[in-house]
Amino acid sequence: MQGDAHPSKLAVRDRRERVIAQLAESFARDELSVEEFEARIDAAYCAKTDAEFDALIADLPRRDPPEGDAMVVARTELVRDEDAVAVPIGSLARVEARPVLRAIFSNIERCDQSVVPRAVQVEAVFGNIELDLREAAFAPGVTEIRVKAVFGNVEIAVPADISVEVHGSGVFGTFEGSTRTTSNPDTPTLRIEGAAIFGSVVVKTLPPVRVRRVVEQLRARRLLGP
Repeated sequence: MQGDAHPSKLAVRDRRERVIAQLAESFARDELSVEEFEARIDAAYCAKTDAEFDALIADLPRRDPPEGDAMVVARTELVRDEDAVAVPIGSLARVEARPVLRAIFSNIERCDQSVVPRAVQVEAVFGNIELDLREAAFAPGVTEIRVKAVFGNVEIAVPADISVEVHGSGVFGTFEGSTRTTSNPDTPTLRIEGAAIFGSVVVKTLPPVRVRRVVEQLRARRLLGP
């Protein structure tokens, strides 16, 4: 058997994909910087031997692979974040963690109608996340969403009646969104920042769901007639 279908080439390709997946997950967990991630990805595409692949992940935390052949993870979890407020030893006060919405090799669709936490982390690693915040409530001041899309896509729909700040970078990817402010200084502000690595992050303003439903009903009536 010759060409790309040769067993040795298939083995190298399979190992490369697994190493890239591990690097992507480590980057999403802030274990690698953008520069380190880029450098290791480049090296992974040049690697040919197990020793070269092992060197790229030797210093990364080891995680037990899931049972079965496929890895499908779709979860919302609370993790301890460096921004969490410290409390004195012996205090019974609760330490607030940053909520994380993470899709790894999976797809997540969320339409929140509750109050958005002050700080949220959204991560798509070889997956897709659609987050609809048009019906959500925002506390006064600044609400921050940190986004990472690594070989994945994140789409965030935001309401038109709040201020929005979008700060992000794309590395072989796209980070799109428009910054806008309202005339009312008391309007809540949603700050979205992060990076898209071989993926995309799109922040867009859409009419409220209730408005869209009314428009659809009107269109349906016109098509059906009196």
